[in-house]
Amino acid sequence: MLYLLFLLIEIALITAICLPLAIFAPLPTAFIIIIALLLAAIFIRPAGRLSRYLRMRSRIVERRFRPRTVPQNLTLRPRDNLTPAEVFRLMEILGVIPKNRRSVADFTATLLDLGRRGVLALRLSEGDELMRADGMRVAIRRDIGDVKLARHEARLLKLLRRASGPAASVQFTAFADYVGRAPARAHRDTDAFRRAVDRALLQKRILARIPDSKSSLPRILRRRVCVLTPRGEQSGAMWRAYLRTVCTSPYLDSYQPKPGDAQLAFASEAEQLLIDAAAAGVCARAAEALMREYLFEPEQLWPEHRYFSSLTETRIAFAGTENGEAYFFLPLRHFEDAIRTAVLHGAGDAQFMGFGKL
Repeated sequence: MLYLLFLLIEIALITAICLPLAIFAPLPTAFIIIIALLLAAIFIRPAGRLSRYLRMRSRIVERRFRPRTVPQNLTLRPRDNLTPAEVFRLMEILGVIPKNRRSVADFTATLLDLGRRGVLALRLSEGDELMRADGMRVAIRRDIGDVKLARHEARLLKLLRRASGPAASVQFTAFADYVGRAPARAHRDTDAFRRAVDRALLQKRILARIPDSKSSLPRILRRRVCVLTPRGEQSGAMWRAYLRTVCTSPYLDSYQPKPGDAQLAFASEAEQLLIDAAAAGVCARAAEALMREYLFEPEQLWPEHRYFSSLTETRIAFAGTENGEAYFFLPLRHFEDAIRTAVLHGAGDAQFMGFGKL
């Protein structure tokens, strides 16, 4: 909507310049100036650049409140009902997401969470090795009427469906090819995904938009800034403490040493824990701590279409290193590379407008 407004203003300004030139200026001069102006508008794209710049500025969140004291060894998952993408956003505001996961962690965690809930399934083509993963594909449920989806989750499914076309599944190599062919469209989808997350946090009163207190203008004319509310600060402190615990000594209340019905509950809780950790960019460390704490065999807990069914020592061997998380998600590398391409498309425009390094 913002882009359309700027585009209409841009067209009106160009028309206001071109019409007098066409009427009053000599024809060769008017022709040259009008062509130069149109070429500049096509290549510089001021409306698109300005709208992206303002959208990126709107993602800046200020912190003005101090949370109450939170136990540092918090073992139970916070009960604020946040989705993985919302956990990512909260941790991003607190500045604890690793640099190499900031552009993809929320999308990867959402993908895995949709798999946990049965909306989609990750599968391998027969004969492919998981670590090579060139044959990894995602199968999407077409009938999801009985599954309640958040708006940002629906956005990710829409992006996957566009890449799959009429097929019931899409290989991640094909998904990467689709994003490479249409990065601008994919950028709009990923941008809409993150704006939907912010709207959800505003509705949950984790974030709030208030008039800028530093402005000297009358309150009604002040620019509105986004802040982390006291409730948001408290939620962020609890999630930070919980995620610190799952990376050191994770606790699962459903654990039972003997197999049976209780094992299903343990598998569900363990998968939820790992997805929460993936949202914060620390899934490899959490998986290492979980397997060390409970000494379980992943293939006995999860069927093969679950991502974590293939946990091995080699998958978590580099968990504590800088590239440990990237190695842990190597089977999803085509998906993550495509998301990075989409998210970062247009970032140069924002820098061009003076936003700085993104």
